[in-house]
Amino acid sequence: MAPVTRKCITITIGTVVIIGVALGTGLGLARFTGSLNDNPSQGGGQSGGQGIQGDLTYYAPGLGACGRYNTANDKICAISHITYDAYANGPNPNTNPLCGKQIRASRNGKSVVVTVVDRCEGCKANDIDLSPAAFNQLAKAAEGRVPVTWSWMT
Repeated sequence: MAPVTRKCITITIGTVVIIGVALGTGLGLARFTGSLNDNPSQGGGQSGGQGIQGDLTYYAPGLGACGRYNTANDKICAISHITYDAYANGPNPNTNPLCGKQIRASRNGKSVVVTVVDRCEGCKANDIDLSPAAFNQLAKAAEGRVPVTWSWMT
């Protein structure tokens, strides 16, 4: 039998890493509990019924993934990178069909309508990140991370 070479070991390790990344990505998308089949860019999504359960946080807006500048006073949101990327229609994030779509976020009998302008890298699949102005309509800033129910507007 021929001895194992460094090249063979490197190829084996590289293959294992690639398979691990592919499986991890697949599992992450499988845990997404929203509906990718109900394309919100077509006016679908879970706008009726019980909505989508996730966590609500806030961030300091600026230039978002949709290519727009926003401020803390705008009623905007960043959606999970998992959701945002699932609807990507090319390499330019500014052309994502979710850009400009509206979401109604609700908590404890209060709600706010926000516009998607950004992508949240730190969010899980069903989480949303709001501007401070929108977040303050649902929770106190000191609370930081709170549960939320949200749905796509049609």
